[in-house]
Amino acid sequence: MTVHPSPRWRELQQQRLKEAVQILGEIPGVHGLLLGGSIGRGEPWPMSDIDLLPVYSSDPSTVSAEIQRHRVELVDWWSDSGRPQSLDIGRLAFTVDEVVQAVTSGPAWAVEQLLADSRWFHALDKAYRARPVGAADALLAEFRDWIDAMRFDPAVVAARIGWWRRAAAAAGRRAREDQAAGQLAEATYQLREAARALRHVALEGWGERLGSMGREWTRFERMADAHGERPLADRIAKAAGALPADVMLREPLAPLWLQERIALCWTARQAVGEQVTAAQNARDQIVAFAIHVHRRRPDLDGPWTGSPDLGLDEHLAELELIAAELA
Repeated sequence: MTVHPSPRWRELQQQRLKEAVQILGEIPGVHGLLLGGSIGRGEPWPMSDIDLLPVYSSDPSTVSAEIQRHRVELVDWWSDSGRPQSLDIGRLAFTVDEVVQAVTSGPAWAVEQLLADSRWFHALDKAYRARPVGAADALLAEFRDWIDAMRFDPAVVAARIGWWRRAAAAAGRRAREDQAAGQLAEATYQLREAARALRHVALEGWGERLGSMGREWTRFERMADAHGERPLADRIAKAAGALPADVMLREPLAPLWLQERIALCWTARQAVGEQVTAAQNARDQIVAFAIHVHRRRPDLDGPWTGSPDLGLDEHLAELELIAAELA
C-alpha cells in the first residue's frame, strides 16, 4: 500500500528541523547553521530534505565527524519513529575564517573560489535564499546576504556557464570513448551527464536555477516555456531519454520501490498545488533514479533506466549541435 503524505507534513518538518538544529547546533565547534534547500527558501513540499550548511569555529575534520554521527542517529530515529526524513548536512561546510573572507569580498573572489573549490560552486546554489537557524549571529546573516548577492552576479553566472560548458564537453568526450570501447551503459550515463550540463548552461543564461532533483525536468520545461525556449528543452530531453512520452513506456518495468515513490511524489506534488501531470511526475522520478542507480546501486539497473541508449550516436550528435548553438 502506498503511503500518502501526512496532512500535518509541514508541522512535522518544522518539528524535525527544530530537533536537528538543537542537536547539531550544540556540537562544540559549530558556530552556526544555514538552512538551505526548499525549506530554507520557504518553498517546502512533503518530500523536502532538511538541508543544513554548517559554519565551523574549530578544526573541521573533528567537528564533521560528530556532525555525521548525530546525523545518522537523527535519520535512524526519524525512520524508526514512523515517518522517514532526509537530513543533508556536512558536504557543504565552511569555517568562520572562510566566511569572514567571503563577506568582505566581491564577485571576482567568488568566481575564483567557485572555480577552485566545488564547495563554493554548489553552496552558492544550495544556500541561495537560505536562512540562519538556531543560535545564529550577524555573521551568518551576512553570509546569507552575500550568497544571495553573488549567485546571479553577471561575473558569477558567466563563470558557472563556462563550468557547465566544460562539463558537457568532457562528458560528451567520455561518452564517445566509452562507446568505442563497447561500454554502452557507461556511455549512456555520460550522454545524460552531458545533457544535464547543457540544461544548466541554458538555465544560467536565462537567469534561472533548479532545485529538487526529483522534480527538475518538469521545472526545466516550465522555465523554458517562460523564456520561449520549449523547443530547446524538448531537444535536450529527447537526447537524454527524458521526454515524458518516452519514459512512460518504461514505467511498467520500474521496480516496485520506484513505483511506490512515483505514487508518493504524485500525491505530494498535488498537496502543494504543483501544476504537473502524472506523466511528468513519473518521468521526473524515473530519470532521477536512473542516475542514482548508476552512481550508487548499479546492481539495481534494468530496462526501466533505458540503458544502454539505442540512439546513442544520434543523441550525442544532437547534444554536440546544441552545445555549439549555446556557445
